[in-house]
Amino acid sequence: MIKVLKRLSWSQILLVVLISTAAFLRLYNLEDSLSFQGDQGRDAMIVSQIFTEKDLVFIGPVTSVGNMYLGPLYYYFMLPFLWLSYPSPMGPVYGVAILGIVTVWLMYRLGKDLIGEKAALIATLFFTLTGTVITYTRFSWNPNPAPLVSALMIYFTYKAWQKNSWYWVGVILSFAVLMQLHYLTLLSAGGAGIVWLVSLYENLQIKKKSKKLALQLKATAAGVFLLLLSFTPLVLFDSKHEWLNANAFYKLLSKEENFKTATDVSFFNKILETIAETHGRGMHILFEISIGQERLLNTILLASVLAILSWLLIKNKKNKYWSGWIVISAYLFTGIIGTSLYEHTIFDHYIAYLFPATFWIYGIVIGFLITKGKLIGQIASGAFLSYFLWFNFNNLPLNSLGWTIGDMEAVANSIYEEIKPDEKYNLVLFAGSGDLDGQNYRYFLTTTDRPPLKRAHRGEAETLVVITEEQLVEDISSSPVYEIVVFPDKEPKKTINIPNGPEITFFSTREDR
Repeated sequence: MIKVLKRLSWSQILLVVLISTAAFLRLYNLEDSLSFQGDQGRDAMIVSQIFTEKDLVFIGPVTSVGNMYLGPLYYYFMLPFLWLSYPSPMGPVYGVAILGIVTVWLMYRLGKDLIGEKAALIATLFFTLTGTVITYTRFSWNPNPAPLVSALMIYFTYKAWQKNSWYWVGVILSFAVLMQLHYLTLLSAGGAGIVWLVSLYENLQIKKKSKKLALQLKATAAGVFLLLLSFTPLVLFDSKHEWLNANAFYKLLSKEENFKTATDVSFFNKILETIAETHGRGMHILFEISIGQERLLNTILLASVLAILSWLLIKNKKNKYWSGWIVISAYLFTGIIGTSLYEHTIFDHYIAYLFPATFWIYGIVIGFLITKGKLIGQIASGAFLSYFLWFNFNNLPLNSLGWTIGDMEAVANSIYEEIKPDEKYNLVLFAGSGDLDGQNYRYFLTTTDRPPLKRAHRGEAETLVVITEEQLVEDISSSPVYEIVVFPDKEPKKTINIPNGPEITFFSTREDR
């Protein structure tokens, strides 16, 4: 082992340390710290039906804004992992964690070409240790693979511009994948589009432009064809459901409740509002994800980073990594401007696709400060790193939760033991999550030989099982929840109290209960 280490360069040793650290932070205590909520239960149920009932899916999860369905790609990513671990839902969780570790390696490997080895190692260090990034590698959810895909998209954009236009196919395919992970990744088209136009302009300036220009247009056409082909499952679904997705997408882009501002706001005022909003979005994307919400500090850091980055882009055009800086900046700035136009709350997972660009910017700026910023730059970089480490080591998502996935499975088993083999039953959950269907508990019950009724048959329920995690109403039998209102017998037949867990109440029309 010592002989092997002696053969490695300092950068290779540091990379091994970072990947090993990343593996620990993404795999340690994974099951007991897992967030297995309604969305995860729903996804696990849908995916399990692919191999247990041969029920192929053509749509993915529904969006929280716009009532739009994403593509089904994430479900098929989950498929082999869930099949291997079934009935445990842990397989896709480990799949996402493995992707997170691979992304750490890509931050270095791709970053080395984009921004240089030292800057790439700095970026990889921050990416490895950021609590927000780690959090989204420790549970299964459709936005979580976005950093890996966007890192590839940024890299392919650089290669398409600087090396070979056929890489535009890779750019567009990466975009097609991102669109199936979260709808706000549409903004990534802005960064790619800027570089594509720059490349087009340069090809038009070449005297013998026919070959390079034709190659760029040919590669773009091939990529667009594959992009349209990736929409096939959604188009098949839409054609049978009155073009639900197409109409929802149109509303997302055109109606004031989504991206567009109210019609009584003038164009000039909208520009001023957007400029003001870029401050908050810029702080969120560049610093809140890594050092928390410290408005004054983040404002100073934002101004400093933008000033240094602008100076580097303007004054260092002969730097061999200048093109990489431009590509990363194009993605970052279109992301900031695009989210500034978005009128809803921006959660961290909305901007997960920008994580690689954010930390590559860290690598560029801090690398410059360490090598060219003299003593003051080195002190500033050291102070930032120290604060970053302190903040993130205090916010690592590694601790066991008070209510684990094992506890949820135990509750499901308690319900199973009460249900008779021929009993038709439905579930209702009272919890702070608002998931009335109790899809996390429901998943475990679907893996047994006494599953709850599917949505289309819930009206046939002769037993209603109410799980109360939080006492949201004084008397659950008089709750306005539809399933309770329409259930004919409001007299509880049995109540079970789970130690340190929820209360389970059974309503039933069966005489033998």
